Parts: sequence; structure tokens; C-alpha cells
Amino acid sequence: MTNKTKQATTTTATPSVFDPAKVELKDQLPKEQVRLVQAWVAANPQATIVATAIAEGSLPAYLRSDTGKRADICRMLPEGMQVVKFIKAARPYGGGYTDLVAALVGGYSTSAVGYGNPVVRLEV
Repeated sequence: MTNKTKQATTTTATPSVFDPAKVELKDQLPKEQVRLVQAWVAANPQATIVATAIAEGSLPAYLRSDTGKRADICRMLPEGMQVVKFIKAARPYGGGYTDLVAALVGGYSTSAVGYGNPVVRLEV
């Protein structure tokens, strides 16, 4: 008599929208925030940035200055570009995933105005 067992198969589908609240992104350490976003983008290379709380040409509330590299990078957020293109465009300014994470959690630090209120979301 042969004992047949079914092998469990699980597939993990990545969601089509990156929701910072569901992964509790704002409660993670900065390096972990970047790692989580990098992993999601790697699984969804066609993801685009969708502005939710900033208009084209304006800056998020968490920026204290409207000049400088962070301001230049944040001006690219409402353009609706793919994440991989945004990262490539932000690199010459010294930015990248850290700036994307800041937009997803609402600031660069927990003391930032509006921290916890994302200004963009990522969609496939």
C-alpha cells in the first residue's frame, strides 16, 4: 500500500498597488523601507509613480526648501513615470530609492511635517 500525499503549492502574487500602510512602511527602519520598496519594484518592473497629494510643479510639504537636489528629485514625482526611470533620473542628483520611500511615507524622518501621509503610490 502506497501512501500518497499532496504537496502544498503556494504562489505569492505581488499586489498591483504598493500600499505603504499595508506593509507598515512608516514603522520600519530606513534601510528596511528601502529594501521593501526595492523588492516590490523588482517584482513589478513596470510600476509607475502616481501622485496622490502633490500637483505637477509643486513640492511635498515635508521639504523645507524649494531649491536643491531633493527639490529637483521631488519635482519628478508627479510626472507619472515608471519607477525604474525615476530611479535612473534621480541618480545624477544623488537620490533614488530613499527619495521614493520618503514620498511613500510622507517625509525623510519621523519628525517631518506630514510623516505617515504618503504623497505618491506605486501602481502596475
